[in-house]
Amino acid sequence: MSTATHEEKTTQIPWERHGGSVGHLVKLAYISMRREMDAAVRKAGVTTTQWQALGVLMHKPGLTHSELVQHMAVEPPSVTSLVKGMERKGWIRQERAETDARVKRLYLTARGRRLIESLRRATEPVERRMAAALTDSERDSLRTLLRILVETLGAERHP
Repeated sequence: MSTATHEEKTTQIPWERHGGSVGHLVKLAYISMRREMDAAVRKAGVTTTQWQALGVLMHKPGLTHSELVQHMAVEPPSVTSLVKGMERKGWIRQERAETDARVKRLYLTARGRRLIESLRRATEPVERRMAAALTDSERDSLRTLLRILVETLGAERHP
């Protein structure tokens, strides 16, 4: 990595000349990253929503349908359809909760875990490109600043 800071390497982008907001820049960065990630997972035959659900279940196995709805911030009918499709593909399984037979808990299958691992490998180049654009210090600062924004905007309301 060069010794020049990112600030020294960056030219002003058009919307910054007119007082571009932090929120707008965060959104543009997210959209750009999401576009690249979407393309990578689509090559594996997975939709972004499926990838998101698989990732949530990898980190939080045993969620109920309603908990998955909260984590993904989507409508319940969408999650119902999503779960059925992923179950048909053998990526997840549903188990009745021991305490309440009406409740189904969601878990990745071995096939689902292998898929998540292959998707992680597929998206690594995007992560590396983003990381390479910043120095170690800039990456650390960005993580800190983004955590502050998430906490300020009420992360406790978002699982």
